[in-house]
Amino acid sequence: MSKSRPLALLAILVTAAMALFALGCGDDSDDGGGTAEGGGGGGGTLTVGSDIPYPPFEQGKAPNYTGFDVELVEAMAAKIDRTARFQDTSFDTIFRDLAQGKFEMVASATTITPEREENVDFTNPYYLSEQALLVKEGSDLKSVEELAGTTVGVQQGTTGQEFSEEETGAADVRAYPEGPDAVNALVAGTVDAVVIDLPVAEDAVAKQGGVEIATSIPTDEQYGFVVAEGEEGLLEELNEALEEIKDDGTYAEIYERWFKRAPPKEVLSATHEVS
Repeated sequence: MSKSRPLALLAILVTAAMALFALGCGDDSDDGGGTAEGGGGGGGTLTVGSDIPYPPFEQGKAPNYTGFDVELVEAMAAKIDRTARFQDTSFDTIFRDLAQGKFEMVASATTITPEREENVDFTNPYYLSEQALLVKEGSDLKSVEELAGTTVGVQQGTTGQEFSEEETGAADVRAYPEGPDAVNALVAGTVDAVVIDLPVAEDAVAKQGGVEIATSIPTDEQYGFVVAEGEEGLLEELNEALEEIKDDGTYAEIYERWFKRAPPKEVLSATHEVS
């Protein structure tokens, strides 16, 4: 009996050592997201929430996401010695998920609005946009004024939905989880038109077929990357990285690759003061 206590103590110490070893070797990978190839250095992971697909800003399958937003964030992450890891999430809940710490930032063609700024903080603008009226080829609809009494498709939670509900006089505004879902509804004849970001409409015309842009809708929107309120350090890092890639030509290179034209000078100097 005199040896039982030392043996028990030894067993406890061995168990504790094994537990510490297991912790040190644990897998911290996130099965719910994909790592965007070509990201930054070895200084850690930058987790990014994004509603995918939303071409040309975000598209592809995990882990090989691509798009304008994706490439910009990859380049910015490299500037702060981190690697971007994207997590596909619904745009309708993306800001709530950000606040809950599911990721560190949002890159999802997000328009800076006063309403959103009540809950999140935005970087300086990285894209200047407007909406578009997308219709089937040969449609008689040519203007926003002609949408009165029609059925309009939009993506849920977007400024396109807000515009359609407040400015068009549509009889029914149908919100879809993803932008491509709204476009598919248009092709199928479920809706009469779609109000969506102009670059997304242009992408649909080029790739989907059977649809055309009736008119652009000037809304003077600015896209920003998003962080949770109070994350001043990360916000500063992202703004500095964005400025660096604008200054060294990386931004223009990525912009021209995705939009086939040079970026407007206004976006290269655009700033945004956090409210």
